[in-house]
Amino acid sequence: MSHWTKVQTKLRDREILKKALIRMGLEFTEGQHTITQYGKSEKAEIKLDNAVGLSIQEDGTYAMVGDFWHSRNRNLSKYYGKTNQFTSDLSTAYAIEEATTHLEEQQFYCSENAEAQVGEDGLITMVFESWN
Repeated sequence: MSHWTKVQTKLRDREILKKALIRMGLEFTEGQHTITQYGKSEKAEIKLDNAVGLSIQEDGTYAMVGDFWHSRNRNLSKYYGKTNQFTSDLSTAYAIEEATTHLEEQQFYCSENAEAQVGEDGLITMVFESWN
């Protein structure tokens, strides 16, 4: 059984968000899109497919809108009934990309675990070294 979902996040930086989506293996298009299911519509600035998108909210954060059930993308449909898992995976990928971006701005590079594999305990250990 499908259902319309809107999940608020605390993710704000569009460029880092796009990197996080790529890290998750998700394709997307940017622009002014509308996600519509069951007579409900939401605008989405980042469209993952016809059924799921990311919509910027008044406070500058992004919300996931849509219905994973109707997604034709296997990487998205696996989240049907697991919306919390999607937001957790997206938040993890976002945190990795945010840390990497800010450290690279300070002339650091990742020398170990660039893929940022998550350990069994849920921790991600990456080693950064200075370019200088």
